[in-house]
Amino acid sequence: MMKIVQVLATSGGLGGLEQHTFNLTNELALSQEVHVIAHPCYAEKFNSNVKFHAVDFARSRWNIFLLWQLKSLIQQIQPDIVHAQAGKAAELISRIRSFLPHLKVVTTIHGTKKNKSAYLVGDAVIAVSQALAQGIPNHKVHVVYNGVYPQPLLNTEKKNVLIQSIRSNFPHLDPLKKVVMCIGRLEPVKNISLLIQSVQDIDANLCIVGDGSLKDALKKQVETQGLQNKVAFLGFRADARELIQLADVVALSSDREGFPLVMVEALQADKPMASTRVNGVVEWLPNQYLADIGDHQGLTIAIEQALKPQAKSEFDLLFKKAKSKLTVTAMAQQTLSIYENLLKT
Repeated sequence: MMKIVQVLATSGGLGGLEQHTFNLTNELALSQEVHVIAHPCYAEKFNSNVKFHAVDFARSRWNIFLLWQLKSLIQQIQPDIVHAQAGKAAELISRIRSFLPHLKVVTTIHGTKKNKSAYLVGDAVIAVSQALAQGIPNHKVHVVYNGVYPQPLLNTEKKNVLIQSIRSNFPHLDPLKKVVMCIGRLEPVKNISLLIQSVQDIDANLCIVGDGSLKDALKKQVETQGLQNKVAFLGFRADARELIQLADVVALSSDREGFPLVMVEALQADKPMASTRVNGVVEWLPNQYLADIGDHQGLTIAIEQALKPQAKSEFDLLFKKAKSKLTVTAMAQQTLSIYENLLKT
């Protein structure tokens, strides 16, 4: 049995990076001894098989006490593999690597970075999309797509309860219209403003699931564009994975992505998708469902295409591929294989 340490150095976020780490760690812990070093706010996200070590990662990556605590914990655990998830974790490990000379290190790139030097501390570097693998030496780099646990289909009763809940909370939405759904943080990088522009002339409701610093500005934009009768802000929802099953189309308007989990969720739920040409998405979606980044007219065309009846059949092979390739099991097996090969060298 392998002894593995996962290092998650964020402090409160619940985006794709964090969800990836929760899923991967919990899955690996079914067959290996897995420790995770993370902020205490994440303790409940890991199952009972995982050995959790709380560290305050809200401190700077230059904080000497943080570096000392991380080094001491790893020395105490004596793992076979340390896996640093994303940039801050990779930088921290790079600064203490000289104190851990015989350790095998893996780093994962989750988002677009101009400077990838910190990741090179890894004996192996995982990128979550082909685009993110650019610039990493071939002998180190591996592409492992993000995966999710399959979401069970909602039964009719539960589906009706969800629909009824939305209708009672958002009575202004026309129940006969199709639903375009967006799930994501209301932050600049997600460019929800572009999506709101894009649905101006589309005969469908837009449901926005998520919260963030731009909520008030986006609500004001909806009023300015006179779209109050077709746009609903559902806020942060713990049941977002179930809500996605109410969508006719899932839309993504981001300016940057690594490999968006919302795409994985959409494809696994058999939902056609329209998106800007961000990393990961361009490796999966057909061209007619893609728009240039920042192009609201192009996104309008892509969404209209996805709303057409034939879209489902055009996505059919993609849905099947996602169900076999974009799973937590597949992601964990590929990652475990990378660890095993490292330990042979």
